[in-house]
Amino acid sequence: MPDPQISHLQPPRVIPVNVYEDARKAPAWEQAFYTIWMFTIFLPIDAFQPIRNICIAGLLGMLIVHRAQALPLIVKAWPLFLLPILGAFSVFWTPYPAEAPKNAILLLLTPTLLVLLAARLRAIEFLRVVMFAAWLGTLYTALFFATLPAGGPYAQKNYLAFHMMIVILVSLGTFLNEEEPLALRLVGLAFVPVAFVFQYIAGSATSLVFAVVGSALLIMVKLVWGGVSKVRHMRTMALTLLATSVLVIAITVLSLPNNTMVDDFFALVGKDSTLTGRTAIWEAAERVSADHPWFGVGINGFWNPMTGIAQTLNENDHKPFGTALSFHSAFWEVRVHYGLVGLGFFILAVTWAGLRTVGLWLREGSVANSILLVMFTVILVSCFTESYAAGFHSMMVYFLYYGGLAAFGIGERKFVGVGKLVENTA
Repeated sequence: MPDPQISHLQPPRVIPVNVYEDARKAPAWEQAFYTIWMFTIFLPIDAFQPIRNICIAGLLGMLIVHRAQALPLIVKAWPLFLLPILGAFSVFWTPYPAEAPKNAILLLLTPTLLVLLAARLRAIEFLRVVMFAAWLGTLYTALFFATLPAGGPYAQKNYLAFHMMIVILVSLGTFLNEEEPLALRLVGLAFVPVAFVFQYIAGSATSLVFAVVGSALLIMVKLVWGGVSKVRHMRTMALTLLATSVLVIAITVLSLPNNTMVDDFFALVGKDSTLTGRTAIWEAAERVSADHPWFGVGINGFWNPMTGIAQTLNENDHKPFGTALSFHSAFWEVRVHYGLVGLGFFILAVTWAGLRTVGLWLREGSVANSILLVMFTVILVSCFTESYAAGFHSMMVYFLYYGGLAAFGIGERKFVGVGKLVENTA
């Protein structure tokens, strides 16, 4: 016969709970090393070349040490390697092969080292490392305050202004990010007006517009998007409404008779209908591309003192003989040097990274992911008027692709499964 006292006891309640794996945090010394590397590419000046070489050697060593994390990510990120591989093979048809092997190696190392950073740093850590490097770069730039209208420590003022835009957006994003320590957020806020002043002195209206619009987007996401994202399907509806509104406004503006808004906008940002002579450079790029349609002239194949068209462009732009200019368009830069095949690889990589960055933001609209989305958008738009994203190691290249790599969630907190929590009734 069962004990009557036992029969009256309630069975212990089992509560299902979600179990997560803790996020991996890179050690402070490792983040400091990455900060030094970022600083050397934030300020791409010859004086830092020995430090850059030491950092590259160290990064390759880190790649070997952490190959279990990095190599699978390299395979997953295969679209980023197609253009560098083509560029490496182009040493066999470039008309100026002297510097081609070195630049081909740098081209291959660019996505490789970025994958290492993505494998070791979570999005918030990556942005923090970039921000520390950008702050150091800003302090170094302040030493050249008198020469900022000419670019300060940079080769040209547009390059200076673009890097100050990065300082503004990353620092403002850190200030808006409540996950960061308060002291760090306040320091970030202090750097925002400093970078704005440097950018204004540099006189690049285009990057100033990017900084203002990007800052407005970050603030809007912080203040508005958090509430919208809590309502089911509201994010999709908001994005659809925004895209529809932009399309309707664009169609309306373009349909107006005697429309001068485009010219008025160019005048507002200090440009003209030729985009400060860019259209002439693009016409030259089109002529060269017509002669080498599929695989281009090869790496280092155009901007060379022995190239007649390149030196004609220098003369027309009042630049010294032998100056290595750019086509002021990442798309033309790629097409001239690597042809339609290379252009296809470039568009594939950008599309891959863009879709994954947007997807990451839609899944988790954190401030860190919002910064990655805004930076991707800014760099993508700049590809039409600047060649930065077609280069080697640079902040612009990293921000164009990092969001796509961050979407893999390497090192982020992961959902393990549902566990059972047994309530203690004792």
